[in-house]
Parts: sequence; structure tokens; C-alpha cells
Amino acid sequence: MMGDNPKRPPIRDGGDALWVQEVFPTLQGEGPFAGQSSVFVRLGGCNLACFWCDTEFESSTWRPDLDALFAAIMEVRAPHCDLVVITGGEPFRQDIGPFVDRLLAASMRVQIETNGTLWVDLPDVEAITIVCSPKTPRLHPDIVPRIDAYKYVVAHGEVAPDDGLPMQSTQREGRQQRLARPQPGVPVWVMPRDDADDARNKQHEATAVASALAHGHRLGLQLHKIVGLA
Repeated sequence: MMGDNPKRPPIRDGGDALWVQEVFPTLQGEGPFAGQSSVFVRLGGCNLACFWCDTEFESSTWRPDLDALFAAIMEVRAPHCDLVVITGGEPFRQDIGPFVDRLLAASMRVQIETNGTLWVDLPDVEAITIVCSPKTPRLHPDIVPRIDAYKYVVAHGEVAPDDGLPMQSTQREGRQQRLARPQPGVPVWVMPRDDADDARNKQHEATAVASALAHGHRLGLQLHKIVGLA
């Protein structure tokens, strides 16, 4: 999207249907479940507009009810796969509570990837994993105690020396801004930003490696891109 998407407000309509960009089987390429078979449910719309975002989440007109969405997941899910990753856009922009309940009732594990600025009440159960990739200086106070892992996109020359985490705005290129920091004891992944430029990407990769080595973070390299998966 490269920051061209509209910043869409939260929708609190009961969650009987969701705006869905796509549903597809893949290997999770990032974070605590990297390498695991999964079904991705990419929801439409985001409340932020990151200038380097490379994900399409605005072009779909599909707004399935939960029966149709669940059927689409079951159609592409491998028999052994019990991991559904809800991503976006920003998943918490929509009322995902009933959808998550439906997945839990089917004995699915649910990972939600979020920027951390919004929240919808969800059961506090082990089968839900919330991975936050902060894009702003502050997070929603209700999501902070529920975050299971943090994931930061880092770039050359744009990290703080004290913790190796981003010091630049995601909303305005070139503006210095300290993004929200992780809570103590919660694992942190650092991933190099993908600028679609080999030379710059190598610099970002070296920055991520240095950050992991110096500060004890975990290195993430987007396995799905390396092996050519969506």
C-alpha cells in the first residue's frame, strides 16, 4: 500500500460478517510460529497508513458472513493444520470476537497480528496468541497485558542504540519518533524492512542481526518470502 490507503476507523457492528481481503494456506513466515503450516485470513482496511507497507488489503469487495468465511478456511486447510492467522490491514479494526469464538470452538489455534492501537474483547485462553508490531508511540492500554510477542520492522540508521528498536515514524518518512516498546519478559522479534532494493535490504538485514546480537532479540527473516510463498 506504501501509505496510500485510507485510514479507516474501527467498526463495531457485532461481527456477523467481516471485510476479508483473502484466505490462503501457507507457512507462517514470522514470529513465534514461523515455519508452521497455517491458514491466513487477511482482513480489509487499516487505521494506519505506513509509508513502507507492501501489503494489499483494500482491493477486495468480499464481505462474507461467518459461515461462508469458516467454510473458505476449511476448504483450503490441510488436515493437519490447526493454526489460523488473522492479519490485515488491522484485524482489531473489525469486530473479530465472534469469528475468533468460532475458530476456538473448532479447536483451532488463533494468532492475531496487530499494530496494537485497537482492541476487541477476546477470551483470555492459551489458544489465542497476540503478536504486536508497534507502529505508533502508544498502544491501546487493554491490549498491552494480552500481548504474547512483539515484532519490530527495523531499518538501517533508524534504530535506537539503547535497545536496537525503531526510532523513526512509520506514518511520515524521515520523522524521528520512538515507537512503543515491549513489556519486560515478552519475547521480541526484529525483522529487516523490505524496501524492494537489494542494497538497502542488505543494510536493513545487517541492522536486524546487530540488534538481535546486541540486545537479545530474536531475528526474523520472513521465511515465506525466502521460499517463495504468499
